[in-house]
Amino acid sequence: MKKLLGVVALAGSILATGCGHNAGTDDNGTPAPLPQTNATTNPAPPDQTTTTSTNPAPPPPPPKPATNYPMGIVIPGKKGFVKSPYAEYAEPVDVRGYPPGTAVRCPYTNKIFIVPQT
Repeated sequence: MKKLLGVVALAGSILATGCGHNAGTDDNGTPAPLPQTNATTNPAPPDQTTTTSTNPAPPPPPPKPATNYPMGIVIPGKKGFVKSPYAEYAEPVDVRGYPPGTAVRCPYTNKIFIVPQT
């Protein structure tokens, strides 16, 4: 008997609340109107996605050389080639395509040095 009373009470509470499926609608099933806001008291923020800047962004600054690595040795007359500070008597190292200040690895000693301004 207690189980039956519990089921009846549950069914009665569901019917009393309306199961929540009519939330946001009026009695005949049409959607209820949304509350109106006053546009003068709550103006919409300006659209910040469009920019009118005609100046392109400046390029990023060149990388700063690490202070604990030596600088490569410039070879006069051979632009883009330097001598390794670790293997001065070895062949020149091709650093074309690397901006000045970039850390590169010596192909002869596997130690790092900085590309100078060539």
